[in-house]
Amino acid sequence: MKAITTKELFGYWNRLRGARAAPERSDVDPGEIRSILGDTFILEANGAAGYPFRLSGSRICAITGHEMRGEHFLSLWRGPDRATLLGALETVSDDAAVAVLGAQGTTDLGRRVDLELALLPLRHRGRTHARILGSLAPVETPYWLGACPVTRFDLSSLRMIWPSGRNRSFSDPSPEPVTPAPHALAGLGRRIGRFLVFDGGR
Repeated sequence: MKAITTKELFGYWNRLRGARAAPERSDVDPGEIRSILGDTFILEANGAAGYPFRLSGSRICAITGHEMRGEHFLSLWRGPDRATLLGALETVSDDAAVAVLGAQGTTDLGRRVDLELALLPLRHRGRTHARILGSLAPVETPYWLGACPVTRFDLSSLRMIWPSGRNRSFSDPSPEPVTPAPHALAGLGRRIGRFLVFDGGR
């Protein structure tokens, strides 16, 4: 996790859930995350509807240049990235996992900003597959962000954190890269969009 917002939101979510797989939507107190509220959002966990925004912070709306409530989250992404996000959202809902994604935002003028996105499961009135708490924030804030809207989002990395605390990471550089034999990988990976997931330690 690179962005301060991601770290704060994950820490808050983790404290709320306690021994549960995910906290209730009603447990979330906006006052307790006041400093990052502008970077947070809540999605309806409805894949058929494109995971619409139920709530969206002011800084997210400033990044995109318009109000996001009611917009479809998946409509922000293209092609393989959209498939990856759909797979990640389904895993968040099905397994109560947390997804942390790196992305690059681009404006119509070609300006770029590195962003970090977090997706965390919420229960709603006792139901799973109901809501997803999230954040979208720049790793470093360029002077133009908020004045020039980001019109394209491209994924660069994905990390899933399962309830057990184990991480499964993607696109993370390894100091000593190893290429296993193909037969050693057979049946071990789990594909999420264009990323392939492998069990492993922290």
